[in-house]
Amino acid sequence: MEFTERALILKVGRFREIDIWVRLATPSRGVFTAFAFGGSKSRRRFLGCLDPLNHVLFHFKKSPRGEYLYLMEGSLILSHPHLRTDQRMLGRAANCLKFYESVYEGPGGSREGFELVSAALSVLDTEADSSPMFPVLFRAKVAFVQGYGPALSTCPRCGKDLRNAAAPVFLVEQGQVACAEHVQGPGRRIPLGREALDILRAVKAGLPEDWYALVPSPVARRQLYDVVDGMVRYHLGLAWEDGRFQRI
Repeated sequence: MEFTERALILKVGRFREIDIWVRLATPSRGVFTAFAFGGSKSRRRFLGCLDPLNHVLFHFKKSPRGEYLYLMEGSLILSHPHLRTDQRMLGRAANCLKFYESVYEGPGGSREGFELVSAALSVLDTEADSSPMFPVLFRAKVAFVQGYGPALSTCPRCGKDLRNAAAPVFLVEQGQVACAEHVQGPGRRIPLGREALDILRAVKAGLPEDWYALVPSPVARRQLYDVVDGMVRYHLGLAWEDGRFQRI
């Protein structure tokens, strides 16, 4: 089987003298590993292609026994040149990519995830004033896309507008935000102020180019960290440990 599809390169490494493994993602297959045999020497088949952060149009072929995919040739689409020269933006991009890789291994929801991470990299490549909170907000957006985000407009118990409610609370295990008067059940509770709620609404409704520059106050920043960590840990089963996201 052969097919051609655009791909985002996440990592590359050499496994024999001239052969390269490529960790990449495509809209239809999510994150997986393919092999570029002779990739470290081929100027014609992979000219300027085999670097992390590149968007490439690859021609794939399945191995004779179907155990793996290998790359026949590639054409560079986009390389994100500014990211490679700005260490702050590169760090934010790396954090987003590590999270993306942990969530989207395999085809489930892969197209929406691919478009989201592509938009995030485009913003980081072109917008020098992106917020230090960008990776956290990206994780929140991924959780929303995966269907784990709570309703952020009204209390699910009484229907009250949360922007006018006294001391809304995020109930981590229940995946809900309720007004303080109708908090029920056990589990972790995280208070949410109006600023943090507004930022979460903006992230849920928009794309990275809509919220890349949001810089919350210290109080809202702490609340957002806690809410996103709660969603990611409890509902996606991931935690940041030893420099990477791991299943818990």
